[in-house]
Amino acid sequence: MTHYIGFDTSSFAIHAAVIDEKERLVALHKWDCNRKVSFEERFPELINNFYKDVDTLKEYEASLENAIPVRNSRAYTITARVVGAVWALLATVDMQTEFVHQATWKKICLGNGQAKKEDIMAFAIEKWGDKFPEQDYADAVCIALWNKRRS
Repeated sequence: MTHYIGFDTSSFAIHAAVIDEKERLVALHKWDCNRKVSFEERFPELINNFYKDVDTLKEYEASLENAIPVRNSRAYTITARVVGAVWALLATVDMQTEFVHQATWKKICLGNGQAKKEDIMAFAIEKWGDKFPEQDYADAVCIALWNKRRS
């Protein structure tokens, strides 16, 4: 049975959710780091934490949200670095990764490319139950769902 893993990244954490072919939630994962230090100081910790587990993920079909251009160029640069590092580590275990724009997965999963955080969480809870302690897990599971549905 095929499993799909979706990744939602930030400068503080990498969240992932896994679903199966029947769109059942299989697992939630989170890799994080010390939030009290600068990005330059926490980035190696974040990526090393993810690296320790990347080999266990290689059986999944992966999808990763693109870095979203924002007005703050520093925030965009930081997010792009994390996305690139995740992609590179997935490549080390030969995982083909599909990239998706935020509006695209929102449109496919929720029917609205401009859906807000509360809409995403409500959708995730309705579909999979109240299993999402953080918004980023709900985003990650929808990214996985997008990949499954586009296949």
